Amino acid sequence: MPVSKARRTIIQDFLKEKQNYSSEWCCCNITFSSITDIGRHVNQCHQAEIDIRETKKQEEKQKKENNLYLLKQRRGKKGSSDPIATECQCQLENSKVILFYRYTLVKDPVKFALDHQSYCGSMTGKVRIAGEGINATLAGSNEDIDAYLNWLTTTQPFEDGALSELRQPVSLNLDDPTTARYKFFKPSQGCSHVFSELSIKLVDEICPLGQTTVVLGKLQKPDHGHGKLSPRDFHAMLSKRHQDDFILLDTRNYYESKIGHFEGAIQPPIRKFSQFPDYVERNKDAMQGKTILTYCTGGIRCEKATAFMRQALPGEEIFMLDGGIHNYMEWWKHKDIDSEDPVWQGKNYVFDARQSLGLQDDSIVSQCQTCQQPWDKYKKCGSAGCHLLVLCCDTCCAPDQQVYCCDDCHHGQQNGLCACEKERRQREMQRLQVQ
Repeated sequence: MPVSKARRTIIQDFLKEKQNYSSEWCCCNITFSSITDIGRHVNQCHQAEIDIRETKKQEEKQKKENNLYLLKQRRGKKGSSDPIATECQCQLENSKVILFYRYTLVKDPVKFALDHQSYCGSMTGKVRIAGEGINATLAGSNEDIDAYLNWLTTTQPFEDGALSELRQPVSLNLDDPTTARYKFFKPSQGCSHVFSELSIKLVDEICPLGQTTVVLGKLQKPDHGHGKLSPRDFHAMLSKRHQDDFILLDTRNYYESKIGHFEGAIQPPIRKFSQFPDYVERNKDAMQGKTILTYCTGGIRCEKATAFMRQALPGEEIFMLDGGIHNYMEWWKHKDIDSEDPVWQGKNYVFDARQSLGLQDDSIVSQCQTCQQPWDKYKKCGSAGCHLLVLCCDTCCAPDQQVYCCDDCHHGQQNGLCACEKERRQREMQRLQVQ
């Protein structure tokens, strides 16, 4: 009977264990001087041991395949979506939420993901891992967050010497924004209830742009890093927005930019990041010859957006806000310059039950879709399977009352996409003039 490739490999490994010199093997207190003799001995006396090794190898392979399958499964039940409100009574000083990403080579994404299951077991949130890096938002107790960071910063994806400060085992405190860990892991106030569960998933891209040309190598080029602006420099450029000829481009989804954006920003009507390249391609002519500034929530989308735009618009000056809106708001709270008002308006949408964070609670730039009064708290469309977010105030729709994005959803008449989603997609497909 032919010997399988896997079994041949196991036999070869067994023989290597018994090899003393290049042409001498020792097994069962017998010395063999030829590969033929030791091979015959193994075949006659060690088949049971080879069988055990083969069975163990098969079990390990099956376990890895099972883990891989589970790590690639969808996070929740089909038709479900993330919560956008919470009413817990937690003492918030005892916990926090962290937001971070890193584009870097992950040599063993499966092991990295499985290790996260162990070290994040007592937390909630979302962790996305790929060969190109990690993207995570996690919520938990102060002790659990610190223990996780102490482990994470010693792993292979964080072994870069430039990150040595992150390996300092200091507690991540919300009142100490000067530490390297604070700047990188972007902590904010919150508890484990801002997420419904812990989701650790293996993905092809940690931020799906869907462009095979935007690879890790491009994101790690020095010229890409030089295009990152600190919040202070970004603010200084925006302070001249009425003088200089540049474009300020929001790379987020329309429902994020609707409740908060930088003054004068162009807000593409996209619902997911993978639609951004098409928007750029349709507006290339209007972007020619202009300095382009981009921003997003925490920086991860801008990394890929600017890399794509540099190849779509070669020769143009393209910059991104390093650390995103989150870092800008943190800088503004502790700024050392005199300025009457921030150029940020409204709230920063976050993908958890807190829904948004702002510099001022009364800063509202959006309106209730029914009465047009200032309002920035989303509700989910009450139609089964439709998770579009609707801005409807408590006067027009009580907190415990269902709200609908359109008449189709209200009357249960959807056939595929509902009316307002069809309208939004139609607007999206139109060529929008960049001012």
